[in-house]
Amino acid sequence: MTIINTEEWLHVLENTDYEPAENTTTVYQSYRFEKLDIDAVTVDNFKKHLMPSLIEQVEMFIPPSGSFKTPDLRRYLDLIRGYETSTTDLMLGLSLADQIRLTFSDMRTSTICDRYPEINLAEKRRYRCVAEYLIRQGELTKLRDENGKLIKKIGNMQKAVVLYKPLEKLLETLKNAVRNSKKIK
Repeated sequence: MTIINTEEWLHVLENTDYEPAENTTTVYQSYRFEKLDIDAVTVDNFKKHLMPSLIEQVEMFIPPSGSFKTPDLRRYLDLIRGYETSTTDLMLGLSLADQIRLTFSDMRTSTICDRYPEINLAEKRRYRCVAEYLIRQGELTKLRDENGKLIKKIGNMQKAVVLYKPLEKLLETLKNAVRNSKKIK
């Protein structure tokens, strides 16, 4: 009979000299906000400070077509930055937007409930808000019939839920994020 000596995992933790590096962040910073000082952005100079994709996203809100004043623009940019940088993924440090991008990168139409069956109702609401942001970005769309009516299915909570269809820009954004993260390192 062979006896295998195994250490319990708690003893391994007690006997290691591993020390986590100080001041390391687990939050991913989107390349679109990496060097952006939101407090310096105004409705008059936003084109000078923002990346082209952000300019395209906010331009419709700037006068004369929109009604944003500088505080509104800054609040909106801060909200978008939150979608791009806040994270619930402590292992990889992915933003909610990138989590959804990765989840839908198989390019299959699905619901938030189908893709994230284990998250609670409050988290699902957050994911749907971020999905709306990705719709405005042109990365997702809601599935509609030939008359423009939303196509829904019954979700996990026995409620009608929206089907999201990924678009090609979603893959382009993921590629840009990877390319830019390699430049940073």
